[in-house]
Amino acid sequence: MALSNTVAKLGRLVEDEVTLPTASGTVQAVSLPANCVVLAAGAVVTEAVAGSTAHAFDLSIGSADVATALNAQTASLGDILVEAFVPQAITAADTLDVVSTVSGTGTAGKVRVWAMVLDMTAPIAADEVDRDQLA
Repeated sequence: MALSNTVAKLGRLVEDEVTLPTASGTVQAVSLPANCVVLAAGAVVTEAVAGSTAHAFDLSIGSADVATALNAQTASLGDILVEAFVPQAITAADTLDVVSTVSGTGTAGKVRVWAMVLDMTAPIAADEVDRDQLA
């Protein structure tokens, strides 16, 4: 079975580079469209943090943490930070936020936050429906 053009348009990677805070706090990272399912999310270190005793962050959508305790303190340039992830369906546009917990004083690092998103509003072509019902 060939991959249809309609299905190919549903999945996409959204990403944005954010500067991590030097004190505990929240930074908005990636805008998520309404009516989508976020299948996975993580971060890639583009500038390492330095000086702080500890710097960990969670990725959250609204009040739901989707990836927790990503350790920015021990990460180096190019490290990929991911954790177990439970897919999240959202009906209204939202953001994927970086919620940092920092101990000590340090310099701000940067990460490229990414999310794999399925757009559930993409139309299904009529020939797709006909073929599926005939099968």
